[in-house]
Amino acid sequence: MPNQNQSKTTRPTVILSIMALLGLWLIGLLALASWYQSNYIQTFTKISPNFLNSQYTETWFKQLSTLLPAKNTATRVIQLWKPDCICNRFAQRHSLNTIKTSKDLKVDHITLIPDATAEQVEKLQQLNPDTKVMTLPSDSIRNWPASPSLFVESGFAKVQYFGPLGYGAFCGESSSNIIDQQLIYAQTAGKPTTPFFNVIGKGCFCRWSN
Repeated sequence: MPNQNQSKTTRPTVILSIMALLGLWLIGLLALASWYQSNYIQTFTKISPNFLNSQYTETWFKQLSTLLPAKNTATRVIQLWKPDCICNRFAQRHSLNTIKTSKDLKVDHITLIPDATAEQVEKLQQLNPDTKVMTLPSDSIRNWPASPSLFVESGFAKVQYFGPLGYGAFCGESSSNIIDQQLIYAQTAGKPTTPFFNVIGKGCFCRWSN
């Protein structure tokens, strides 16, 4: 039977061990947060600042349009989505909302993913049956600033909206309401309207190509 002296010696040792483990856990958590912050939290156009220029964006979009199928609806949404991006888990809710809005408005919704196999495309299509999943080589649109993000194309073959689905470290600040508004404008306006270039602010974004 342990004596009282042994019990008094053991108790502080256990407490110190627990404190040491908690300290290591906290250090690891801070290191992970720092890595996440430095690698993924950035302004949307940090990688490609040329997209701050609306004329550059319009020209780039015209080039992208040549790689897309013919439109079935006057307005359409083109979402750029990198399947292995860590930020997708935070933007998923906003993406699904935009897909639903597109379906409700009877607007084409395309999801572009880079360098995927046929199996990966099919799997993503099954998960998201209300969007047309397409793959494009990274090199063909290598200047794209970040993912996840999207374009809204108006019936006048112009960019109606351009930018991310959400902002903040966990995409808590949604752009979905803005996207919905721009979709409605594009659908109902009888003439070109002022586009919304949503390029200011930090969020969780991945490079389109590695």
